[in-house]
Amino acid sequence: MSIPLAVSQLIEVEKSRDLGTLSPDNTLAIAVSQIGGGNGHERIVAGTLTELSQQPSEKFGEPLHSLVIAGKRLHHLEVEYAEDFSVNKENWRKVAKDVYGCALN
Repeated sequence: MSIPLAVSQLIEVEKSRDLGTLSPDNTLAIAVSQIGGGNGHERIVAGTLTELSQQPSEKFGEPLHSLVIAGKRLHHLEVEYAEDFSVNKENWRKVAKDVYGCALN
């Protein structure tokens, strides 16, 4: 399954069930592909589910794809590392701080 398809399905299921499990604008995720595939093939893209859904499929590279949903106990080092790969660095930090309660300098 591709990243765009996985993200769109997560958003659609949340809309239809309305359980409050995921909030597309406030759920952080990291998309990875071709990890271990050699220099130039690996891709890491971080953002909210909404931000990831708005990226062109080419941004995620070739399969194999994985999507990591950040847990609510997000460590500041995880936030800082993934920030380098984020679609929107300012929003990445804002959501990590305001929604996840991550203590950032």
